[in-house]
Amino acid sequence: MESSFTLMLLQIETVGPEGYKLIWVFLTLGLMVLVTWAVVRKKWHSRFWLKSIKVEALKNKVYHPETIILSVTNKQTKSIVIESVSLVFKGFKNKRSFVITRVGGKKIYPLFLEGIKKHTIVLALVPFYSKFPELEKMARLRIEVNIEKGRIYRSRFLLLKPTLFRSNR
Repeated sequence: MESSFTLMLLQIETVGPEGYKLIWVFLTLGLMVLVTWAVVRKKWHSRFWLKSIKVEALKNKVYHPETIILSVTNKQTKSIVIESVSLVFKGFKNKRSFVITRVGGKKIYPLFLEGIKKHTIVLALVPFYSKFPELEKMARLRIEVNIEKGRIYRSRFLLLKPTLFRSNR
């Protein structure tokens, strides 16, 4: 009786998943997680922040620009109050920020911007470079706009000069 039972146990094989099938299952699950994360993130950003206020910064030359054109577009129907605008220069380790309060000798901030309107100013970088020579070593520039509710909207970084790792393509 025992010998037949041991023979029966020896005939039973445990069947597990094969290696390549297990890899495909994990890859499929990972891909599904990435796709749902990207869709949720895009809908969340477009619904709340990207549609309401848009901050853009344009430069007049590819490298070593002399002027920056700042434009703030209010895409919502409600009006907003722009408290201040900051220029943020960023190097490898250093970061320097300047708050813009006057343009052309006139105080313009806080600025009331009505719904579906655009605010544009031209900022010269030469006065910053002449007063603070260390800014010429910094490679990137970003514009930050502070709104009355405490929110900060930022533009993309502008590349002011080519670096070892990045260049304008």
